Amino acid sequence: MKKLWGGRFKKKIDAGFERFSASFALDRRLLAYDLEIDAAHVKALQKCGVLSAAETSKLLGAIKELADKHQKGRLILNAGAEDVHSAIQEALKAKVGDLADKLHTARSRNDLVSQSARLYCRAEGLKIIEAVRKLQLEIIRQAESSQDVLLPGMTHLQNAQVVSQAHIFLAYAEMLERAQLNLRTAQTLFDVCVLGCGALAGVAYDLDQKMIARDLGLSRITDNSYDVSGDRDFVLSLLSAITLLGLELSRIAEDLLIGQTRGGAVVELDEAFCTGSSMMPQKKNADFLELARGMAGVFAANLNGLLMVLKGLASSYNRDLQWDKKFLFDSVERSQALLDIFTRAFRTLRVNRDRAKALLKDESVYATDLADYLTKKGVSFHEAHRQVGEIVSFGEANAVALSKIGLDILKRFAPKAEGDVYDLFDALHSVQMKKTQGSTNPNEVKKQIKKWKERLEV
Repeated sequence: MKKLWGGRFKKKIDAGFERFSASFALDRRLLAYDLEIDAAHVKALQKCGVLSAAETSKLLGAIKELADKHQKGRLILNAGAEDVHSAIQEALKAKVGDLADKLHTARSRNDLVSQSARLYCRAEGLKIIEAVRKLQLEIIRQAESSQDVLLPGMTHLQNAQVVSQAHIFLAYAEMLERAQLNLRTAQTLFDVCVLGCGALAGVAYDLDQKMIARDLGLSRITDNSYDVSGDRDFVLSLLSAITLLGLELSRIAEDLLIGQTRGGAVVELDEAFCTGSSMMPQKKNADFLELARGMAGVFAANLNGLLMVLKGLASSYNRDLQWDKKFLFDSVERSQALLDIFTRAFRTLRVNRDRAKALLKDESVYATDLADYLTKKGVSFHEAHRQVGEIVSFGEANAVALSKIGLDILKRFAPKAEGDVYDLFDALHSVQMKKTQGSTNPNEVKKQIKKWKERLEV
């Protein structure tokens, strides 16, 4: 295949090096975006006098034919092409002859790949944002149906205070919203027209870059062509956002896994997302959650991989930048697949209400409520904290629940305790005592669910 760059070379390229340097297997994912750019570029070439109206019409027709075939999954390109740009050039030449050679006027593969990668990041980033929204929606549906399920919330992996399962689900929605914010912020770096930058210095043709930007749905034009040729900050931004998303998903997966391993899972993963053991017939392993947790490391590795490629590179273009797509495509495609499975997994999660009630037998979760009760009786919180600590120690030493300790003994540790103290040892009373916005109070949980439904259903 004739190269786009071979004029000054006398020797044939080394076959091993050619295979090593070829990127078509990866960057073929940019094909649709390259064709979109080609169409915009053809129109710009006509406007600045490089192409006649007839040539423009012929080229646009050929580009549309390739795009239509690609959309239908019927476009076959030369798998031995150096890159997707060369493969498209060859396909166009087969249709319009030497006219296709004019297409490369006033551009370089440097600005072309930068632009197509930005369009890819914009489109795929929006898909990830939508996938996060769908997952959040399933989580909120689970929250809505589990508002009455109360259980011990944990800190340091130990029972802490009573919360509703809905409140925990709502926390997951908040975590994912922060991830979405990073994804939306990254979109600003994709929304720039870089065509006309050429290899690094710009081009010697009066391309209407504003028209190109409009055709590609971009809101601004780059201010510096030299910067464009070496800029991959936009890729880093998306990889960083995906890495943070992966961390949030990993934390959610870990939450669910902890419940599985301690044999006290209130939220149980459907067996469709589990596997068994080749030796132990009884096993139901929550493998999806483990794979999801591990995927955070893959995303971080891709981010760090590109950081290492970029570290110390001189400004302007260097061929090292070709490796950016390896990291980019892997993180994008794996994150989309992961979100899709997470969404279906949450859709089929089962909340075990009986197990939640059983976990509330640990009445130490009411210790803070008891300290607050004493504080309202006039005891300083510091002193109330000490008194309740002694009560809890007494209960543990004598294997007796807090609600079963007699008032005379309670008063020995906490003189201000009265008969109404036993009202505290109730899960619903515990959550209803919470007053602050965003708390686990049932009314606040309802408000949060209403807010999320309004936000996500739009």
